[in-house]
Amino acid sequence: MPFKIIMIVLLVGLLSACGTGNETNGNNEVVKKENTMDNPNKSEIAAKVHPSIEIKEENNSTIINYKVKNISGGPIKLSFASGLQADYIVYDQQGKKVKQYSEEVMSTQAITEMTFDNNQEIQNSFTISDLYNGAYKIEVFLTAQEEQAKVVMDLLVEKSLFSKASGVFTGQIDPHSI
Repeated sequence: MPFKIIMIVLLVGLLSACGTGNETNGNNEVVKKENTMDNPNKSEIAAKVHPSIEIKEENNSTIINYKVKNISGGPIKLSFASGLQADYIVYDQQGKKVKQYSEEVMSTQAITEMTFDNNQEIQNSFTISDLYNGAYKIEVFLTAQEEQAKVVMDLLVEKSLFSKASGVFTGQIDPHSI
């Protein structure tokens, strides 16, 4: 009697396991279905936002106008860890970081959220006045957790008050002159 009960439980267990998992197509080939709702990044090809920057020099400083437009077709929720919505990093020709906006400016430390509607633009302007004349690379991006919208562009500074130069020390005339 106990043998029959064990066999029935085992048979019920095997039959109940049939049909779960992968599906077959009639030729005993396994057809694997992926649910794109569980992993939305697999089906996303198009960009949600379009970032752009415009660079111009005036009054011995460089002005960076950064715009991000929502082109997703619907609203996007953005969360910012501080009051700073956008940031930039300037690199020299060797790839060394020269300056970063967030390291020089104070901002609130409150988490803020915003709804970024379809076709809405976020605009930020930065004025950089202390770069030497020369060639740089600038990276501008959103500080939102959901979207960075990064733009990297070459930056040529020609009208700065600062110039980098080098010289040769040949000697000292007296204790306070070189």
